[in-house]
Amino acid sequence: MLAIEGVNTTAVITGLGVGGIAIAFAAQKTSENLFGTITIVSDQPIRVGDVCKVDGQMGTVEKIGLRSTRLRTPDRSIVTVPNGQLASVHLENYSVRDMFLCNHVIGLRYETSADQLRFAMAEIRRLLYQHPKVQSESARVRFVRFGSSSLDLEIFAYILAPDYVAFLAVQEDLLLRIMDIIEASGTGIAFPSQVTYFAKDTGLHSEKTETAMAEVRRWRDEKKLPFPDYSPETIQQIENKLQYPPDDSALFRSG
Repeated sequence: MLAIEGVNTTAVITGLGVGGIAIAFAAQKTSENLFGTITIVSDQPIRVGDVCKVDGQMGTVEKIGLRSTRLRTPDRSIVTVPNGQLASVHLENYSVRDMFLCNHVIGLRYETSADQLRFAMAEIRRLLYQHPKVQSESARVRFVRFGSSSLDLEIFAYILAPDYVAFLAVQEDLLLRIMDIIEASGTGIAFPSQVTYFAKDTGLHSEKTETAMAEVRRWRDEKKLPFPDYSPETIQQIENKLQYPPDDSALFRSG
């Protein structure tokens, strides 16, 4: 009948086929997003307010809809991710972390003696064991390499903090205390290899160097050299004994 009326039936059939494919494709995407929504709601890998990384994109979850999820990025822009895609890509939720990793490599000057290095490492270990916001079981300090311009110590510990802001405060406290320990050992942080040492460089502090080396000699004499680590008895005695916040902090009274 259509052919009689002069209608190109081939074109009509072709058009219906293309339209059917488009409808089927749209339905597939809708079904994919629907099942993605069901997965997100049932498994709850993220919730509104969580800070997460979705396929490399960092953001805070603002809304989980029927079709997509909205993230507020650190740049304050909005990223919309289809729920079907969200259910299938790599997703990292930072808000459910129970602790934060503190991992740094600190380079000491090459003039540092072996006993000064032992003193610094032992005191930093003691600091990590004593600090109430550091998980003692994970804490370690190791001499890891002879760097191009420094003797490198790796510090590894998990910090017990409820959120990233609190973690930064505890990490700052640790790093400042570590600076005090390095100064007390009589050595210092290494200069980059491209820096030239001038005559005004005061070098190592001789009195503090001797004090640090004398302390290591005492450990040896008393058979208490804390390497490769402190004894379990000593760890038990000093664990969580450090005051945090420190008593000269404005937050000490309210802490």
